[in-house]
Amino acid sequence: MIHRIGMLLPATNIAVEIELNRVLPKNYQLFISRVKVSSVDEIGWKEHDSDINYQAELIGTIKPEVVILLQTAASLYGPENYDADIVKRIMQISGAPAVTTAHAIGRVLRSIGAKKVAMLSPYNSTLATNAKAYFKKIHDVEISSVDFFNLTDVKKIIELGPEPAEKAIEKLAATKPDAIILAGGAYQIMEHIDTWEKKYDCTIVSTNQAAIWAAIQACQGDEKILGSGKILEAMPRG
Repeated sequence: MIHRIGMLLPATNIAVEIELNRVLPKNYQLFISRVKVSSVDEIGWKEHDSDINYQAELIGTIKPEVVILLQTAASLYGPENYDADIVKRIMQISGAPAVTTAHAIGRVLRSIGAKKVAMLSPYNSTLATNAKAYFKKIHDVEISSVDFFNLTDVKKIIELGPEPAEKAIEKLAATKPDAIILAGGAYQIMEHIDTWEKKYDCTIVSTNQAAIWAAIQACQGDEKILGSGKILEAMPRG
């Protein structure tokens, strides 16, 4: 059976199609509407919020089984309860079930029983602070350690190689968290996650992994994916 996955993606993000199309099983077809977002900060969030209705309407025309908002930062910059509100809006406009990657990350963490986690993000300190509050309130997950690269320009995030992430992962893994969140769909590092988990004895949950996990969960699939990290290999129910 072919599953249609709708996705709302920041217009400047060129990493997600590459990572997801390489990893998603062949019977999952990805269809994307690009949302206007020029920067990963409050200005970018306002652009996203003003464009999301139109893009949700467009993606709804393909009748997807689920719509995934792959912009974790949007869930963290908005007002209180924005994450839940934007899901309701997307569902009403597109006519399909919806989930944000921020919420999907939280659901993954709950599915593996993670309570104390670390986080790596290419974004800035404001987002890191907001993430701590969001994951504690919504998912009862404590972010105990954070590392970030203080970038708001998506192009610079895309240009980052894997080396900065690996150094940060090594440091965060030393704190022995239940899992490490690697937030940022524009940071193309999913192909390295399996190696890092084995090398540093940790569990990593990235934005793009969470999107794949959420897509398969929404379609009630039983596919398990090898070579892209423990989460996709185990595919825990959530």
